[in-house]
Amino acid sequence: MITLPSEVDGRRVRVGCDVVAIEDVQDSLAAFGDRYLRKVFTAGEINDCQGRNRVHRLAARFAAKEAVIKAFAEPDMPFPWREIEVTRDGPLPLLRLSGGLAERAQHQGWHSSCLSLSHADCHAMAVVLVVCGGDAGAGPR
Repeated sequence: MITLPSEVDGRRVRVGCDVVAIEDVQDSLAAFGDRYLRKVFTAGEINDCQGRNRVHRLAARFAAKEAVIKAFAEPDMPFPWREIEVTRDGPLPLLRLSGGLAERAQHQGWHSSCLSLSHADCHAMAVVLVVCGGDAGAGPR
């Protein structure tokens, strides 16, 4: 058996993951339309999701936002949806935090992150890996 460490080279590692039903996002779009989009997603995310598989792409981004929340490991903290943004570097998805969440990530010592998105006919998922500085902030371990 192998036990993986919660630290690598003196840096803490955090993981968050989430799965979203495509139908839930589709229902929210049908019920609330643009109001739902503007509340949850940035203009860049909405633009990136245009065209084929729009709902699937939006669902994957919603899952990424939930995965980031889990990586913070502070369930009582407020999480403004639009302060978590999925951007791209070519085909690779990236995370961009802004506002209070960016400040909180800095306080927790977030050094870098990786994001993986996927979707199938009925579900979308995201996994976030965050590397935190070894001596960073007062965040939970």
